[in-house]
Order: sequence, then structure tokens, then C-alpha cells
Amino acid sequence: MDFQPRKKKGEAIRLPRKYSIKEISLPDGTIIGIFAGERGHIPEHDILIRYQEKGKHIRTPKHIHWVIDLLIKKEHDRKLTLEFMKYLREMYDRVEAFKSKADREKCIIKETTAEKLKRFEPLNKYGEYKVDFIGHLIELMIKMEKNTPPNKPARVFRELMDAMLQEKEIFVIVSRATQIG
Repeated sequence: MDFQPRKKKGEAIRLPRKYSIKEISLPDGTIIGIFAGERGHIPEHDILIRYQEKGKHIRTPKHIHWVIDLLIKKEHDRKLTLEFMKYLREMYDRVEAFKSKADREKCIIKETTAEKLKRFEPLNKYGEYKVDFIGHLIELMIKMEKNTPPNKPARVFRELMDAMLQEKEIFVIVSRATQIG
């Protein structure tokens, strides 16, 4: 998978294409591309995530995408969706940041295997995304989030998932999902 990065405001030069260092192919034909990033506490450990659903354009995932999908799933199967959200929140404590550039390039996904996600598959009937896509995406986002400086750690995912599990009002959830910086 590859994409053309956008040039920064005011820049005249076209940036070189980025090519994935790893791709994860899902059973429904969706491909998640992992690209070398250059930000964070240790830039060599940073990643960018893009995905492409079968027959669609490459997209950049945002928190609001999976949040809305989980809210839709919750309207149809509250109990199982809350269990899935709890699983994702607990995953935050188990997933570690990349420890090296080589570790980033291997990009081993341990928490969202088909076996571990099987019990949540009934949720695939609702919303836009399958649970394997959401799980893989969130596991990768956690790895990204944990590559922030220890003195200023990012907690967007954790705080967002806590708000969803506490069933905060929609305004609180959407505000956290769309915050920048």
C-alpha cells in the first residue's frame, strides 16, 4: 500500500510517496497499512495508519470513526458491545509501545487475534466496521499513543474508552473523539 502525503501549508515541494512497512489483510478484503512515522517521543518507533476497504479509497482512521461505529453497535446489542469496549480498554494496559525500529517493522499484533475476537463477532451485523478491523486499528493506535513523551503522555484513547464505558453523554464522547493535539 502506498499514498502521497499532503504538503504542508506554504510548501511548494511535493513530498515523496510513502510505502507501507507492513500490511494486515482482513477476511473481508480490508487492508490496514502501517507506515513509518516520524513524530512522537522516539520518531523511529512512530507509525502512521491507513486503511483501504475493498473497492474504496485509502483512508486515514480517526477516533470518531470507530466511536460512532461502537455507538451504533451498542444501540443493537448493548451488553456485548460494552463487553467489547471493556476488552478494548483492558487491552490498553497490555499493549506496549514499539521498543525498536525492528519491533515497529515486525508490528506483531497480539491482542486482536481471530480467537480472542470470536465472541464479539455477532456485533459485525451492526455498524460499518467489523470487530477485527476495530480491534486491529485500536491495538495499533494504542502503540502510537504510547510513543509520546513520558512527561506528557497521550491518553486520548484511554480517556475516550473510559467515557464510553461510563456511558457519558454523547457530547462528552464526541468532544473527546474529535479533540486535536
